[in-house]
Amino acid sequence: MEFDRNALSRLLSLNDTQLKFLVNRFASEYGLNLASYNVTEGDIKSVRRALANLSDEQLRDIGSKISGGRR
Repeated sequence: MEFDRNALSRLLSLNDTQLKFLVNRFASEYGLNLASYNVTEGDIKSVRRALANLSDEQLRDIGSKISGGRR
């Protein structure tokens, strides 16, 4: 999977509810249960901020990890 600036831009264009859904979906597909962490809207804003600040190298790393995921 190519996870680049364009993909990141599309991800960041989602509203908080959509982004929260995707974060939870990816987490469950990769064996993490975030429901027990009770992710709040403030947490989603933090996730959004962290994603926006990723370097190109970090984006490539995420893309390779997603490609090698548990699907």
